[in-house]
Amino acid sequence: MQTVNTLMPDLTLLQRIAALENPNKLSGLTARQRLERSLARHLTAILNTRRGSVPIAPDYGIADVTDLGRSFTEETVEEFKIDLERVIMRYEPRLAAVTVQYSPRPEAPLAAVFTIEAAVNTEYGVQTLHFETLLDAAGTVRLTEGTT
Repeated sequence: MQTVNTLMPDLTLLQRIAALENPNKLSGLTARQRLERSLARHLTAILNTRRGSVPIAPDYGIADVTDLGRSFTEETVEEFKIDLERVIMRYEPRLAAVTVQYSPRPEAPLAAVFTIEAAVNTEYGVQTLHFETLLDAAGTVRLTEGTT
């Protein structure tokens, strides 16, 4: 009989351990759905961690952006995009060719919306994933996922 660890190579080690404790949580999901959820959870964790708060990896996470909305200029947008690409490429090795685009939304004037596009190897070959990140005025990042 195969274990969760050999059946779910699309999950991180900690997610596999959690799945052993609650195997029903992931039942019914395809490998691609598990991979998307796993990536979304990990990206959310990375992007909601303030740089400097992880002693073993001082560059893990993003800079404090609580007043980003007040000083959002083309220059700060470009710096933030580069920072997002850098931290994702460094701390999410399952993703490649990461690009970040700013997507301003008139209906959310106090939030910054960025679209993350990246390639990921799956059992079906290389797939493109799109994640939309919404950075609110409190500096919290929410993420939604999707594939093409």
